[in-house]
Amino acid sequence: MSNSIDKELCRKALEEADARKLAFIYHLKIRDSNAYEKWLNESKNSFNVKRLFRVKADPVAREGMLIDEIVIDEFPSIQGASDFMSAFDDTLKQVCSEYTVLAIVPEPSVTFYLVKGISWFVQLFKGVTDKGTPTANWKAENVAVWPDENQMKVARAQDLDEPLFVYNLNKYKPVADYKDFDEGAKKISGKDAYNRYSKIAGFELLRRGAYPVYGGKPLCLFGSREDCMLADRWDHFIFVRYPQRRNLLAIIESNEFYQGEVHRDAGLERVAIFMAKNPNKAN
Repeated sequence: MSNSIDKELCRKALEEADARKLAFIYHLKIRDSNAYEKWLNESKNSFNVKRLFRVKADPVAREGMLIDEIVIDEFPSIQGASDFMSAFDDTLKQVCSEYTVLAIVPEPSVTFYLVKGISWFVQLFKGVTDKGTPTANWKAENVAVWPDENQMKVARAQDLDEPLFVYNLNKYKPVADYKDFDEGAKKISGKDAYNRYSKIAGFELLRRGAYPVYGGKPLCLFGSREDCMLADRWDHFIFVRYPQRRNLLAIIESNEFYQGEVHRDAGLERVAIFMAKNPNKAN
């Protein structure tokens, strides 16, 4: 992935990817809400864009980056994405005080339909219903790869009954770093270590009706300032939906989840995490 916010370099990265589809993930701090709503209406369905998600971010900064909304648009071609940006990019910049766009090659939509089906099956036989207010004992030791204390404090203060979306942008270690690594054991990649975590945590998600709804390979970043926290080499984007915010809070307090934490810590070098909800109560 190119970590440049230079549009020309991004355009080259997109061309080299030779992707059939392309998606833009907008990270926005809104300056003029009325003008922003107008932009949303005017840009919707233009150049064959599919506006897949629009979510309101929790009111807390991640590494100094405070945003209001995350929007995900998908295009059937790189040319369509380029034409869309030529038509609507400047207007969006004018209505936002913070403006950063991540371009990704999305994973096939059938992948997410399949995961949704698996979730339904797991719920049917191994489903769990979370009730009440989860405890607040969990705290990350390594906030480079977990939500930080402020994010968790704000997350717990939101409406626990509302659906929750969690934005995950992952950067993997070349080789997994297990603190208690046995020198005689076979070393694995950071991605493989994260996959071990995903199998454990993923089951806890699925049995609650939570699952990834979008994801893909990051290509480049453009817009915003040079020191933006997102200006890095990222390996994978994952967007996860929970039926209720309490589901996430219950999962991270579970013994099953605790067993998988070591693999996430070993495999990830860094993450960008945002928690969000639908702008309106209707889902």
